[in-house]
Amino acid sequence: MKDSLKPRNKKKNSRVGAIVRIAVAVIAVGIVATVFSQQLHGLVASPKSNKPAVKKKKPTKPQPLPQQILLPVTPQAQNPQLPNGAEVTTLSMLFSAVHHPVSKMVLAKKIHVDPTKEVIKHYTTSSGKSVYQITQWGDPNMGYVGNMYNAGKGYGVYHGPLLALLNKVWPKHGIDLTGHSFSSLLASVGRRRPVEIWTTLNFQPTKFWISWLSPEGKFIGTPEENAALIVGYNKPKGLVYVDNPGTGTLQKVPLTPLEQSWKQLGSQAITVNATVPVPKPPAKSKPAKGTHSSKSGKG
Repeated sequence: MKDSLKPRNKKKNSRVGAIVRIAVAVIAVGIVATVFSQQLHGLVASPKSNKPAVKKKKPTKPQPLPQQILLPVTPQAQNPQLPNGAEVTTLSMLFSAVHHPVSKMVLAKKIHVDPTKEVIKHYTTSSGKSVYQITQWGDPNMGYVGNMYNAGKGYGVYHGPLLALLNKVWPKHGIDLTGHSFSSLLASVGRRRPVEIWTTLNFQPTKFWISWLSPEGKFIGTPEENAALIVGYNKPKGLVYVDNPGTGTLQKVPLTPLEQSWKQLGSQAITVNATVPVPKPPAKSKPAKGTHSSKSGKG
């Protein structure tokens, strides 16, 4: 019986050995393929280069803003041509400051005008005084209200229509700063960008408010409404430099009252995507031929 089992065991052992050899071969092929694939991937993904590695530049920190600055901007007067044209006159100053001059008269013709007519109600008070009240008029958020050429016949225009005019005259250059902080306005000036703001005639908070009905609803404004161009500041002294179109002069005004009046008028402000050029230093004059230096000996 023992002899009869031997051939069967040999066949069985040979089959098992063959299976083992095949398995080993498959595993070996798999290992080789994996190693080759990794090496090939390394060659493709990370090719060696003889060029030196370029170091990434560190982002440059913005230059600190100056504590005081005064931009060389020539003031303009709205009078006598535009007694009610403070906004377009100020915009003309802004254009001129960045060397893109546009006349105030050109801007006055191009500004959108709210067509709503003024309706005035006259009545007599209990003391016998004759007064009047504006009951209907336009909305300066829609266009210029009134007539800027005749004194006492115009109210003004707010930042929306004026910004539209700016971009119409100089496309894609208007920047709306309305609603930003007052410090951000001064930061713009520190970066050599003057800012047009809406304030009052004396740059102080006002208590003089009136209202009327416009096609857009009830409007509340002040006859003391004004616009001016911020061209500088002195933070240590708490001063702001403004070009005032009402007087055609550069004025220095206290920062805090100016900011308060600006907030009363809705924190309106616009500027332009351009800067006031830095003045070139005066050229050094060469001494004329035949003259002596001040350091020379005897004269």
